[in-house]
Amino acid sequence: MSKQLITFLLFLIFFISSTSYYYYWTVPANSIWYDQRAAIEVFLKIIDGQFPLVGYNNSIGIPTFPAFYYITFPVYFFLRSPIELYYFTALINVISILILTTFLYFKLNLFSAIIFGFYSITNIWGLYYGSFLWNPNFIPFFMVIFYLSLYKYLKERKVFYFHIAGILINIIVQMSPQAAVLVPSFAIALLILKKLPNFWNQILHISIHCVLVFPWVYHTRIAFPNSSEPTHSTLFKNFFTPLLEYTNYIGGWGLTREWGKYLDYGTIYSDEITFWNPLLQVSTIVLLGVIIWISICVFMERFKTKNLNQWQEILLVLTIINLSTICYVIFGMWMAPHHYQFLSPTIPLLLVLGLHFHIKYFKSFLFLFSFVIISQGSYSYWRAYSESIRPYITDIGYQEIFSNYVKDQCPNSARVRYVTPNGIHNYFQYGDLKELVPICNWILVQKNHYDLSNVIHDFLNEKFQLSQSNFKDYLIFIPK
Repeated sequence: MSKQLITFLLFLIFFISSTSYYYYWTVPANSIWYDQRAAIEVFLKIIDGQFPLVGYNNSIGIPTFPAFYYITFPVYFFLRSPIELYYFTALINVISILILTTFLYFKLNLFSAIIFGFYSITNIWGLYYGSFLWNPNFIPFFMVIFYLSLYKYLKERKVFYFHIAGILINIIVQMSPQAAVLVPSFAIALLILKKLPNFWNQILHISIHCVLVFPWVYHTRIAFPNSSEPTHSTLFKNFFTPLLEYTNYIGGWGLTREWGKYLDYGTIYSDEITFWNPLLQVSTIVLLGVIIWISICVFMERFKTKNLNQWQEILLVLTIINLSTICYVIFGMWMAPHHYQFLSPTIPLLLVLGLHFHIKYFKSFLFLFSFVIISQGSYSYWRAYSESIRPYITDIGYQEIFSNYVKDQCPNSARVRYVTPNGIHNYFQYGDLKELVPICNWILVQKNHYDLSNVIHDFLNEKFQLSQSNFKDYLIFIPK
């Protein structure tokens, strides 16, 4: 067994250990939201033989495309619990990284495989979105298969792989319509490389796309023509937001605090954020600078060199796909980090190939890459640790545990509420509330919320007293 293979196998052991640790703590620390409940309802319709033409309505009131549900519903036969579906999503995310890492090892070199793997298992948003079931969260897996199909097409020029790549783009766009920038990016890249198939294959390819989206078109334009009317516009309103969310996605700085309606679940706030925020912002600037530099070099080399090798062609495609996100700025689209999930394998692959073809800058690149990987990785896995000691009682992995804890303390009756910076929330109650004793009339608050919010602190101290009980990081108050 060669030293390179031994090194790669050792890396895979580290890879599996790290991702297992991350998802062991973060998957249970998710909640189940409208999107997950609605997706499960669509799964049940398919299983019952109803075969819906569309999915549930998205945030602007338009029905989602059906591809995700028909691809994923077989899993629901075996994994009925939401937390099991969440673990399945995490597994798919890990497998997608593993596939491309292994591919790079065998087709390029050990160093490129390890750098790609390290970046992918430390990227903040990439790891986070891999921890729960949602349509866009399967995009990185299909992007990996897309790049493998693209590799085969550019290498062998077999039109079969061209059509497979196009079908994968169609599936990705159905999971997140904002990824539609992949369509012109794919076409422009092949046009620049002069590797578009012949006219009849292009017609066939367009026909395939039309067939795949026909169910959605029929439902929204023919059967129910008013169902495709958005509740509000997302165009020509947010010209700065796309740039902000792009840097957020590649740098991960937006996951370091709790925002608005999401205060009840999902992210962690603590004193340590005063350290993480500036570190991740500097890391984002460094990463953005490297991406811009590589992109400029790629286009300069394209005009200097007539005959690109296969990996240089893929690097050009990656650059065009990344630059296509400028379209969001031009159209002033409202964007969020999850809309950029097609960049999960794109950015690390762009960085790895950029380093591979600029080996004279090896030491400088390696230093910058290491800084980005260490910055994002240290926050990602600190966050996983924080989730383990500061879970929310609404998290799917802790609801039953907390419920059993309450019933052990108050077997006859209890009322449970909790406080967040969003206000007071009723959680659950049971038994005869007329006979409820004060020690079972609980109001919970996370310790960090209690310590950092004067409003919460003063409100609880005025009307309640701290009990002797506690659950994880929660303080439990009872009436005075």
